[in-house]
Amino acid sequence: MAAFSVLWKALTSWYTLVFVVASLGVAAGLLIFVLVFPGKPKIGVIHIPFTVIEEVPAYVISEYLKYARQDDSIKAVVITLTTPGGAAAASERLYRETSSLRDEKPVVLVMNDLVASGGYMMAMGASHTYATPSTLVGSVGVVSFAGPLIPPLPNEGVVATGPYKLSGFPRRDWIGTVNQLKGAFADMVVAERRGKLRLSAEELAEARIYSGSDALWLGLVDDFGGDAEAIEKAAELAGISNYSLVDVNVEVQRKFAQDLARIVEPLSAGSHSPLSQVLTLPPQERFVEDPLLQSQSGAGPSGITNLQTLRELATSGIRSTTEEDPLSELPYDLNHPKIYYLYLGYDP
Repeated sequence: MAAFSVLWKALTSWYTLVFVVASLGVAAGLLIFVLVFPGKPKIGVIHIPFTVIEEVPAYVISEYLKYARQDDSIKAVVITLTTPGGAAAASERLYRETSSLRDEKPVVLVMNDLVASGGYMMAMGASHTYATPSTLVGSVGVVSFAGPLIPPLPNEGVVATGPYKLSGFPRRDWIGTVNQLKGAFADMVVAERRGKLRLSAEELAEARIYSGSDALWLGLVDDFGGDAEAIEKAAELAGISNYSLVDVNVEVQRKFAQDLARIVEPLSAGSHSPLSQVLTLPPQERFVEDPLLQSQSGAGPSGITNLQTLRELATSGIRSTTEEDPLSELPYDLNHPKIYYLYLGYDP
């Protein structure tokens, strides 16, 4: 009984209570830290090399944006972009995807050589934009190929219901639709650049292209800078200081390869299949550039060539696009016209 009394006195002494309370406090603090701060915060980096925004590239870029939005460890995103624009629907999709990402975490976009038309529309979804003095920016407008004033007569074997079943609507209505889209594009830029823009909607709709220096003065971009400045700005906007970088392109490509492996590998013949060869490449060869946004025809390092083979296993019929001739097949040989937010270059 005396021993129990001594033990009780020791347990209830002030220094024992202090030790117990301190231990509980440390344990609670560690638990809160683990639950609230599960890991080092990250800044996701998305690299978009020269790309004409069409359906397949827009899908790939959307996957990058979706991954960055869904990964809770990514607190801010930096996008590097070079594009003359592209198809209207695809460009509008990327603007919506970028602005949706901006609603959840800061998005800083770096304009490299050229960000025009539909590419500039996508950039309007960012929280902050950087350019260089030599970057080409702007071309807020629409390109359309509506066909001849008098459409050719259809083949005698074609039977169509309604006078506009083959054409969609009269040429005059088509021109009105294009002007409507032009005005909506300009109004969107005015709204996104509210308080910074020195151009009216009418001046924007002239579809001029501006140097980075003029674009900064006119309020089309926020600042001069590159990747380093963009990363610092993203961290500032996210309120983080101790962070790491994650290459979103690589992560999405790795996930794509793993998902594709589960489908294709059972159908492949052993270790010599193209897919097996790609998956066994070291990372530095596997992701030298961004093959998901490259043309399929160009030669390059073995990693790019094999990854293009991997890409071809999943998608086919991707048109090759180059900086010299972005869309050599315009206008499309289809029965209905197409609309583009696309900068086609200087026309003397």
